[in-house]
Amino acid sequence: MKRQNIPPAIRFAIDAFAPVEDPRIDRTKLHPLTNVLVMSLCGAIAGANGWDEIAAFARSHLSWFVTVLEIPNGAPSADTFRRVFEAIVPGELEAALRRWIASVSESFAGEVIAIDGKSLKAAIKKAGSTTPLHLLHAWAVDQHLLLGQQRVEGAPGEVAAIPTLLKRLKIEDAIVTTDANGCTKAVTSAIREAKADYVLALKGNRGPLHAQVKGLFAAAEGRKFRGIATHRSKTKAHGRTETRVVRALPLAEGTVSSDWSDAKTVVMIDRTREVRGKTTIERHYYIASVEADAEKLGRAIRSHWRIENNLHWTLDVAFNEDSRRIRDERSAENFALVARLALMMLKRSPDKLSIALKRKRAGWEPDYLSRLLADGI
Repeated sequence: MKRQNIPPAIRFAIDAFAPVEDPRIDRTKLHPLTNVLVMSLCGAIAGANGWDEIAAFARSHLSWFVTVLEIPNGAPSADTFRRVFEAIVPGELEAALRRWIASVSESFAGEVIAIDGKSLKAAIKKAGSTTPLHLLHAWAVDQHLLLGQQRVEGAPGEVAAIPTLLKRLKIEDAIVTTDANGCTKAVTSAIREAKADYVLALKGNRGPLHAQVKGLFAAAEGRKFRGIATHRSKTKAHGRTETRVVRALPLAEGTVSSDWSDAKTVVMIDRTREVRGKTTIERHYYIASVEADAEKLGRAIRSHWRIENNLHWTLDVAFNEDSRRIRDERSAENFALVARLALMMLKRSPDKLSIALKRKRAGWEPDYLSRLLADGI
């Protein structure tokens, strides 16, 4: 008999996962694919971090699951979870994540989309290898949303993966940021093709352009930066005082090669840090496709590092990702997507609890888990 009153949050999850192709042959399908995926998502929200833990979570919460799902054959085993995640094509799950994002996100106009990579240290490509699985992420820093994930394959690594990832994203009018590895002509072209803007870190690996930009600012410094848009800010935290001076210089037509798609502005930031009486000064350069608004550019550049604090650091600390014992590369990539979806649902909850405490509470209280799922949509 079909269950008639599936809660909206569970229905939402089922609908998001429904288009994922089930790779199993019919005679092995004791558990519907959507059940396996929904149970995995719930387990990841509640702190489960591998097949044995997810299976144990499903068994211990079976009395709750039967009230929200059709459960024909009890809880799946750890081997069932493992085999399913090893078989699913990662692109199928990533498409499911993007469907969820499309349903819950607001416009990305003016929002910073930070692109950066993270390695899963316990997931290796083959026996005897020491090379971990490396994943590239596009993170909407204000909405706390992972817009896409791309596996990075060998050399040239992230440089080649960024345009591939960008082709799948709908980020019109957003501002895309990367570290210096992403500062390439191909990346600027891919960002502009996505109808977004860019602010990219510029270092010596882009030798001629880096030298040219340094020269432009050296000349401006000789004029005491007269007429250059400048913004100053100062912050104090954790015993450290940081002063930032952002200067934005418009590029005259033809100043840099047209291969750097629609480059309009170069930026120089001087950071002065004072920690326990010790002062350090750093200077960094950037290239951008937006107008020379020093305050806006400085805010975008600083926002880039929220991908580290709000995504990568949380996955390492609250989700203990580097200790996850999923060795198979495909299943590690698939479960990483589920874990990131779980993290976004936790972050969308208005509760002022830590991520770690929310996860524990979700494991203790099915009603609280239901609330987190509902908050996620």
